[in-house]
Amino acid sequence: MSILKHLKIAGTLLALGAGMLAASQASAQSITDIIKRGSVKIGVLIGAPPYGSVDSQGNAIGYDADVIALIGKYLGVKVEMVQLTPPARIPALEANKVDFLVATLAPTPERAKAVMFSIPYSAFQTGIYAKKNVAIKTWDDLKGKKVGVNRGSSVEREFTSREKELNLTILRFEDDATTMQALFSGQVEAIAGPDAQANAAMKARGETETELKFVFGMQPNSMTMRKDAYELRQWLNNFIYYVKQNGELDAISQKWVGGPLPTLPTF
Repeated sequence: MSILKHLKIAGTLLALGAGMLAASQASAQSITDIIKRGSVKIGVLIGAPPYGSVDSQGNAIGYDADVIALIGKYLGVKVEMVQLTPPARIPALEANKVDFLVATLAPTPERAKAVMFSIPYSAFQTGIYAKKNVAIKTWDDLKGKKVGVNRGSSVEREFTSREKELNLTILRFEDDATTMQALFSGQVEAIAGPDAQANAAMKARGETETELKFVFGMQPNSMTMRKDAYELRQWLNNFIYYVKQNGELDAISQKWVGGPLPTLPTF
């Protein structure tokens, strides 16, 4: 092989290496990078009041939006909220459309294969809801029923894992608000969902014929970042600890959920 060919191969390898390094550096964000830019782009969930919805002007509001505003305050930068539905959250993060997520996302082992999570900043109970005249006390009482769930949510697996055993017909909807509406209208006989969102939907509608049948778990929610954003995760963990201690996170819980911040797990 000639010296010229050796040089060409070496040059190609160096270019590939530089490209890979540049791509890695582009996705590996630091707090310094965000502060230098003067802005941060954060994904927020909508369609899940009181954690996330939109006002009459189309702006994101709710628990998560207030937490995002606090993040902007402590970073000292401008905040851009990118509104997302549950199935779009992780894809938007992986595609670099947002810097990170504050989007009511549960830190499950399956999701942790693709992304990193902060310590939880919120939590709610998850339960089965149905009309008062429908007798449901246990999972067995759901046998043969048509049920609804938020597509891409952590509670979706509670139905899918029991689909064959209970002979369920599962309808999947794009957000919690649409899932609750399907129950109100009789499109489904029961739904699985978070208590805060269900209570908010019933209150807004003045619904008195729907009730919680039983609780099957608690869902903590974490902020979510790309797998290489270690420094960003550390800062967000520190932020969550700080606003838990000084009462700012409790104030947001009182405002949107109507109760004190629950004891949040750490890891």
